Amino acid sequence: MPFDAALAVDFVGRHPAVRYENNFPGTVTTIFAGDYDEAETAQVSRPRATGEPVETAAKEALPLLDSGTAGRPVAVREGSAVPLAPQTSSLADARGLHDYTREVLAR
Repeated sequence: MPFDAALAVDFVGRHPAVRYENNFPGTVTTIFAGDYDEAETAQVSRPRATGEPVETAAKEALPLLDSGTAGRPVAVREGSAVPLAPQTSSLADARGLHDYTREVLAR
């Protein structure tokens, strides 16, 4: 079970009135913000030139979030809904992962 999907299941289990979306927008130009040396600039120049503006990525996600059902997470990849794996819906497994994650982070 993907961790992010399992944690989404746990989150909506704890907050059933919330519509939750895991968004995977692809390459977005803002991920390349910052100052780079010459070698780094060469590495990021192509993805920076071909990535979508953040506004476009957000617009792709909003229709699915707006039409989502409270209490059920939605996964979106580049504007298209992606079905969550059947095992993702196990609330007991999701709660276990959440509890374990909190335990590890508290160390």
